[in-house]
Amino acid sequence: MGHGTGASRRTGGLRDPRRESRRGSRPHARRRRLVVTAIAALVVLAAGTAAFVGIGAEENLAEASHPAAAAASGGRDLPTTPPTAKAPASRSTKPKSASPAPSSPTAPAGAAPSAAGSAQPAWQTMPAAIADAVDAYAEDQGAAGIAVAVSTGTGATAQSRYLATTGQAAADTPWSTDTRSAFRSITKSFVGTVVLQLVGEGKLGLDDPVSTFVPSVAQVQYDGAAAGGQITVREALEMRTGLTEFSGTQEFSDQLDADYTRAFTDDELLGYAFDESLDFAPGTQYAYSNTNYVLLGAIIQSITGQPWDQAVQSRILGPLGLTSVAYSGSAQPAAPVATPYEFSDAGLESLAQVSPSLYGASGGYFGTIGDLLSWGRALGSGALVTPALQQARFTAVSDPETEDPGSPDYSGYGLAAGTIDGWWGHTGTGLGYESLTMYNPATGMTISILINTQLPNPNGPAVLFKQLEQRLAALS
Repeated sequence: MGHGTGASRRTGGLRDPRRESRRGSRPHARRRRLVVTAIAALVVLAAGTAAFVGIGAEENLAEASHPAAAAASGGRDLPTTPPTAKAPASRSTKPKSASPAPSSPTAPAGAAPSAAGSAQPAWQTMPAAIADAVDAYAEDQGAAGIAVAVSTGTGATAQSRYLATTGQAAADTPWSTDTRSAFRSITKSFVGTVVLQLVGEGKLGLDDPVSTFVPSVAQVQYDGAAAGGQITVREALEMRTGLTEFSGTQEFSDQLDADYTRAFTDDELLGYAFDESLDFAPGTQYAYSNTNYVLLGAIIQSITGQPWDQAVQSRILGPLGLTSVAYSGSAQPAAPVATPYEFSDAGLESLAQVSPSLYGASGGYFGTIGDLLSWGRALGSGALVTPALQQARFTAVSDPETEDPGSPDYSGYGLAAGTIDGWWGHTGTGLGYESLTMYNPATGMTISILINTQLPNPNGPAVLFKQLEQRLAALS
């Protein structure tokens, strides 16, 4: 998301179900596609770019084929999940909500405070060259809807914000600044930030064993002996633990097969992974696994006495005024929510919402494009952690392209953040949603992207980011 024999257990050898469907329909294709996508979307919650498969998502989560999915689920038929809404109209009939002006009725009613405590600047219309590129990408990829936001500024303070949207958030509903969409693996960057704050407060150390806070991990085996006690907090943040991907286990597959919409607890998700041997000795290599961040969420609760999402709320979302960002656990996310879409034999169709608890601390957040943009700036500028920890965060120790070809293909991955072309942030993808937020420390520019479609290329937001990167210079 080389990992030797552990790779097949972690990813299930999955391929992209959308490519499979285009080769022709087969029995139970719809049922297989939904659970395959669920497993794939969990296997890597980080989306990527041509140079980085970046959430997240988030990721080669969606590199799945029907035969492999059948194998992952014991060869049984996968559960049927009906569409939640009709697919959006063709691109030619989609309302094009090109970047609202500051007085647009879709603009936020009240400005949220930035990391520096000041009000966010009003939205401005995105320059035509950028907005047109967003439209062209949506048209080319067949995306239901895309929102792209950019801010300029210095450090934690945004000086200007630009917005472009295209397509629909739901049937006959254009994307607005109030629309919530799934962040998927960008959730990891929130969780990682709280962990770094706790390090800065002296409540844990980066090189502390994770078993100090979650004793059950010590039992995990490697090469026939208990080895989980060797895993450190740093290794969990950096994806270097060897813990297997929980969504690639047979037990998880069986549970999801039985009830596609069921809720999961963090203990359950960790249990699926802890029952498997490590894929490699802790600290010896990089391999993207969502299990690492479910584990970090449990560490946060062990130290603070709060569930991970409550700790993020009090330490990040509240202080930054990110009022739209929320983890609803076993409940559905609060409206208005963008409908998730994917490609099927019949074309673009909607997906039923799975419980956000399926992802937990590895990818359960939903929020608006504006709040994602604010978060990208706070994350990249180091507004919420000490300078030393921010420097450590963005010191990439892993090369995903060579160490784990199935991973989100960041140029480098550090402490809960990845890099591409000198920009830092995170991405996500899975189950009908894709996302990206990136900050350029050299220019102070931030870009965020939300897409409510699982695209044929699972790294859609990163690919779009690469296409827009040169055009962004016009805003600086």
